[in-house]
Amino acid sequence: MFGEKNFGMPFKNFESRSLHLDNREMEEFELVFSVNEDSIDLVDSTGSGKSDSRLSEIFSTYNDIGRLSSMLGIEDLSSIILRASNGESTDLACCTKAFGVPRYYLAKAEKNDCTVKIRFEELGRHLAGEGYRNSLLSSFIKIVQNAPIAVSIKDSSCDSLWLNKMAKEAGFSTKDQDMSPRKESFIELVQHEGESEYFRSFVVDLKDRDSGFVSVKYSIDISDSEKAKHKFQMSRNKIRRLHEVALELAKTDTEEEVYDLFVNASCRILEFDVYSLDIVEGEDLVVKRVTNSVPDNGGERYSKYEGVAGRTLWEGKTLVFPDISKCQEARPRSSEYKSALSIPLGNFGVFQTISTELDAFDSEDVELAELLAEHVTEAISRIRSRGEIIRLTYYDPLTGALSRYGLQEFSAAEIEKSNRFSTPLSLMMLDIDDLKAINDSLGHVYGDFILSWVVESVNMIIRNSDRIIRWGGDEFLLILPGVGVEGAESMGKRILDRLEKRSLEEDTTATVSIGITQYLGEGDSVDGMIYRADLALRAAKSKGKNRLQVYKKDCF
Repeated sequence: MFGEKNFGMPFKNFESRSLHLDNREMEEFELVFSVNEDSIDLVDSTGSGKSDSRLSEIFSTYNDIGRLSSMLGIEDLSSIILRASNGESTDLACCTKAFGVPRYYLAKAEKNDCTVKIRFEELGRHLAGEGYRNSLLSSFIKIVQNAPIAVSIKDSSCDSLWLNKMAKEAGFSTKDQDMSPRKESFIELVQHEGESEYFRSFVVDLKDRDSGFVSVKYSIDISDSEKAKHKFQMSRNKIRRLHEVALELAKTDTEEEVYDLFVNASCRILEFDVYSLDIVEGEDLVVKRVTNSVPDNGGERYSKYEGVAGRTLWEGKTLVFPDISKCQEARPRSSEYKSALSIPLGNFGVFQTISTELDAFDSEDVELAELLAEHVTEAISRIRSRGEIIRLTYYDPLTGALSRYGLQEFSAAEIEKSNRFSTPLSLMMLDIDDLKAINDSLGHVYGDFILSWVVESVNMIIRNSDRIIRWGGDEFLLILPGVGVEGAESMGKRILDRLEKRSLEEDTTATVSIGITQYLGEGDSVDGMIYRADLALRAAKSKGKNRLQVYKKDCF
């Protein structure tokens, strides 16, 4: 009902004097309406001065009730008229710019025989008169006391504010309020009983140059829309973060990177208290991350068939627990944990988040967590698939040693480092002695066992930085970064000793012959090193096998 609006002024066809009616002529006026079954029509208008004809001329331009309602600054004028025609009188207040400047009126709509009469009395005129000022302000207060919007009134004659019922219930202060008139409405945040409420307010200044002023603030509760807007903005931010995380996950090369991204993203997007990421290893689930920490000692292990995580993995669907205490499978680490969310990561593991509040997870939380889990599942699957491709491409499936494809990539990198940092690099060629005779006498299955057994024995000796490559059927290469020919010879002797010792302990007979060479610097290549090591290997074979030979230029 109350509002100061910017209405268009359709006065193009009138003389300018129509906009400059004497102030006193517009202190009071009446509008009379006829009410029919299908229409409401303005039938008469009367002013307090000698301006009836011009008043009629102004109002006649608003030829429908909607335009007239806008011009007067009254919301839903037709409903007020219809109620009055049914005998329900209505008190109202409004502001109109129809007379050239904003003017404020108190009005009363009531039935008058077969018509409805609305009588308007200008508020400013009554406030200006000492005899009427207080009584009219009291009348105005009476009108807005139970209005469906919050109204605050400040009189220049006193320091405190008057609040209507709605303003009091909303928690508006009787002292500290912004009552400065302004052209635009503004949004206020009011804290009431621990809750944040939002109001759209505007202030009008009913002032007179002789008798002070009254400031009136109208405040409409927009908490629902503001909270919905805030929630929508938060949801947009979470979706944006989720998109950013998805892009980052697509760039990860290791599962450890995925674990870190996942838990950190959960903290930023879901904003709950505790996060746990458990990954399947054999028959166990291993805790890889708890909130932002990495568990000590390789992570806690437990059976993948037990507890909430086991059930989540087995059922393959998200489980929501509004109250953990009612779940028999749950074993919370703290009594402060009240609700939980458990989401499977395909067959790879389980993601869980916990809150210290009951029923903390709404449908949006669940959906966001599931989307995040899907991206993580996809990242783990991609990394493991790529690892399997690399394993099949670069590694020998029987022995686990690098294949010839792996040799080229690894040796090129090590030769480049040797050139750049002037560090030694050695290559060793191993050949299993008499493997053909073993295959012929004991079968190829046993021969395959000997191949794997030899590689296993060599891996017990070499460093993590060294690489063993299956070069041929029973031939292997060892690339030894940072090792000179003397160090390679020492390692070769240890390999021979290891094979002899294991043969005695495990009743297995297998020996190798070894040829050794080193990188000669710029101009040398892995092919050249293999050629020289092969020459040395043949020399070792010719001397009785189960021995090593270092390549020396003068001897070959």
